[in-house]
Amino acid sequence: MLNWTKDNYLVSTDDSLLQLDVIHQNLTRTTWAAGIDAATVRNAIAHSLNFGLYDDGRQIGYARFITDHATFAYVADVFVIEAYRGKGLGRWLVECMLAYPGVDRYRRLLLATTSAPWLYEKLGFTTPDNPKLFWHINRPGIYRQRPE
Repeated sequence: MLNWTKDNYLVSTDDSLLQLDVIHQNLTRTTWAAGIDAATVRNAIAHSLNFGLYDDGRQIGYARFITDHATFAYVADVFVIEAYRGKGLGRWLVECMLAYPGVDRYRRLLLATTSAPWLYEKLGFTTPDNPKLFWHINRPGIYRQRPE
C-alpha cells in the first residue's frame, strides 16, 4: 500500500479506503461505463491495482491499472468528481499511478480516452505510430443492455 499527499488531498492504493458507492455512482455516469452494475465494478476493483483520491477521507476520484505487475498496464476508469475538477487533481492522480514502483520498467502502458487526451499527452502518452498495431473488440453501451 502506498500513499501520496498534496495539500489536504490523498492518493492511496489501500483498497480498504475505496468507497464502492462513489466509484459505482460516478462510473455509471461516464461515456465508457454508462449503466455498469455494482457487482461488475466490485469485480473490476478486486482484479486491479486501484488508486483512490480523497479529501479528508471522502473519496473524490479514482483510477486503476489492469496489469500483470511486470510488463504491461492499462489505465482505466479515471475520474475526479465534478466539484473537484479544474484543480489539477486528475493529472496528479495519474502522476501518482505513473510513480508507482516498477511502472517505469513496464514495456507498455495503454489507455483509451475521448474525454481528456490533452491530459495524457502532457504525461507522455502518444497515439500509436502504426494504426494497425492495436486491435480490439469494442462493445459500447454493453452495460445498458439488459438480459431479457
